[in-house]
Amino acid sequence: MLRPMVRSLLAFTSVCLLVSPVFAAPVELDPPDAAANSNASSIVEVAVTAGPSGAPNGFTVEWMTRAQFDQLGGVWPADPTDPLILSAIFLGTPTLNTVDGTRTFLLDPGQVATVQLGDIFDETGIFSDDLNEMRAGTEYVFRVKANGDPGITGGNGSLLPASPYSATQSATTKPHDDQADCVHTQGYWKNHPEKWPVNSLKIGNIIYTKTQLLAIFNQPAAGNGLISMTHQLIAAKLNILSGAVTSAVITSAIATADAMIGNKIVPPIGNG
Repeated sequence: MLRPMVRSLLAFTSVCLLVSPVFAAPVELDPPDAAANSNASSIVEVAVTAGPSGAPNGFTVEWMTRAQFDQLGGVWPADPTDPLILSAIFLGTPTLNTVDGTRTFLLDPGQVATVQLGDIFDETGIFSDDLNEMRAGTEYVFRVKANGDPGITGGNGSLLPASPYSATQSATTKPHDDQADCVHTQGYWKNHPEKWPVNSLKIGNIIYTKTQLLAIFNQPAAGNGLISMTHQLIAAKLNILSGAVTSAVITSAIATADAMIGNKIVPPIGNG
């Protein structure tokens, strides 16, 4: 499974190795700053600002609910692989949520990257087992660190340790009311198949069964634009069929997406 690998990576980037006295100890990176906020029921935006030394190897965001944090006495577990800690390691290039001009997770000093936790299932440039949406109406706490360098630095074979953690920040997702909120995310539809208003949908020129659509929903995009767009298209069509009021712009966008997909069969049903 991916989780042991990610937890191993997390522990690996956290460790500060002892080096031979012949060589100088590696320089520690400065901790990034983090600011979290939410205007949605399933997403929290975290703006990560690199410290004076930057985050040349990307950064790691960790989170848990405020309730869990308070039960621990307001402190993070000493073990970075503790299962209560949810995490995502950002170390590449995003292609889905390029929020506020975020084009890379490898940051120069003072550079900012904004990530949307709860909407990273289709994102590129990350390692994470914790890809689900955030819970509605829930307060979360967050912390961030700059990743260390697991390669050779300075020609001496030592490792550049990860930075210390940022100060703990918090944000609360909006409550969700099924009676008032008729627009749902792809994560909602993926996790609530009993709420679907139909048992099939036409995507492009192909009609898919509900079982096939759920299989597509559970297929990470991994940079495949067809899969990523189809995830959004399924959610949009289910929202409309559930009573969401649309506009000419949205209707046109859906028609354009269907035309672009055409006869391509979406993975894992096909190999488009």
